[in-house]
Amino acid sequence: MALRLISTTALLVLAAAAMLWAAENSVAPGHPTAPADAAPADPAPADPAPAAPAPAAPAPADEEPPELDPLGMNGACYVCHIPFVKEELAKTHLAEGISCAKCHGLSDKHANDEDVGATKPDITFRREQVDASCQKCHTTHDAPATKVLARFAERKLSLQTEAICTDCHGQHRIDHSAEE
Repeated sequence: MALRLISTTALLVLAAAAMLWAAENSVAPGHPTAPADAAPADPAPADPAPAAPAPAAPAPADEEPPELDPLGMNGACYVCHIPFVKEELAKTHLAEGISCAKCHGLSDKHANDEDVGATKPDITFRREQVDASCQKCHTTHDAPATKVLARFAERKLSLQTEAICTDCHGQHRIDHSAEE
């Protein structure tokens, strides 16, 4: 069994992100990592009474799903692809529990390649393949034509090229212009 190592840079970035996340989240008083001046936790009662289960309240339908920890499912991807943390398509899918790996495969060789960009992800998409990939999960499109045209005008897209999903739904692509 081959042992796969993650690059030193990736480990440092993940460690720094984890420390930032931990610093932003409070620690319960009395916990070994709590500040010395924090109040100690209340001691547990000697003979606790069994707690009655709390009734489950249904979540309001108009509430947005909670924001997920960006170091979670896509953490290994965000080490190098940090702009996707705030990219529309990636955020929408992550909020629904869909990771990068769902579309791009596990891509462990890509994630562990220290020669950035030398190893492609397991699955990539050429422009003409995007719609077929999206349609595996998204079988319908119910936006009115006026909304589609407004989005085209907003993004200054050409009507000369056939539209694909990512023309309107996110700029989900790697920008290679900096390399040229």
